[in-house]
Amino acid sequence: MRYDLIKLFIIVILIVGAWFYITADPKESNFAIFSWDKETVINDGDLTYDFLQQYDIARLFQSFSSDLSSEEIQVFRQAIGEDIAVYQLIGTPEWARAEGRERLLEEAERVVDLNQQLPANQQVKGLVVDVEPYVLDDFDWDDETLQLSFMANMKELYDYVRAHDLEMITVIPYFYDTKGYTNVLDFLITEASTEIAIMNYYRNNEIEHMMYEANIAQFADIPVTTIYEFKPPGEYGLTERNTYYDEGLEAALSNFETIKETYADQEIYGAFHDLTALKEVVGYE
Repeated sequence: MRYDLIKLFIIVILIVGAWFYITADPKESNFAIFSWDKETVINDGDLTYDFLQQYDIARLFQSFSSDLSSEEIQVFRQAIGEDIAVYQLIGTPEWARAEGRERLLEEAERVVDLNQQLPANQQVKGLVVDVEPYVLDDFDWDDETLQLSFMANMKELYDYVRAHDLEMITVIPYFYDTKGYTNVLDFLITEASTEIAIMNYYRNNEIEHMMYEANIAQFADIPVTTIYEFKPPGEYGLTERNTYYDEGLEAALSNFETIKETYADQEIYGAFHDLTALKEVVGYE
């Protein structure tokens, strides 16, 4: 009798365990992808969704150019589906100047207006802000006026975004802390981000190049995304060391696992740059 009860108990435990395994939520994806192409929004909603599903990409950082209508964006958002988190990708270097403040806020207002037309489960999650002042023709690392306007603009944008319950993922290069932009970097991480995304474009040095940023992000209690470039060498000044174009997706994924192990006590995500380039690298048609 006692033996039968023990067997019954073991069977119940196995059944309950199997039920929890089957019904548990699938493993959360750690990956996002950047997409700047307007044609993705106009023509490729369903195909983009299929690609994201196939490669286990949970977040889409999509640019919505100013000539796209709200209706076109709504159709695209519906095609992508509610299980993909969509963010509006914005950025131009001129927005670091004082006169760029208004345009930054207009982009945030556009997202707020768009979300009012979308069902709750399809709304845009927030902004991915890629403002790179160092590519301006007259840029000077020691230009304090530009530093102050850049920080002020990003802070005002952040305050507006947070007041409307949106996220703000701030894109930064890996080299601010080595170029005399440490004060700006610290400010962006602690005062103007819900998450940072590091353009970590230097193969095999990703861990070292994000060490400072990860430390400040841990202090600020925000996630860190490390971005992998897939555009071919020669484009946009990229060298073979800056991109995984030749090494391929698996090499980037392997590197990401090493980064996660190194920063195991932090919330670390990965992102691919960009959709068009990654499709070429993996041979997706």
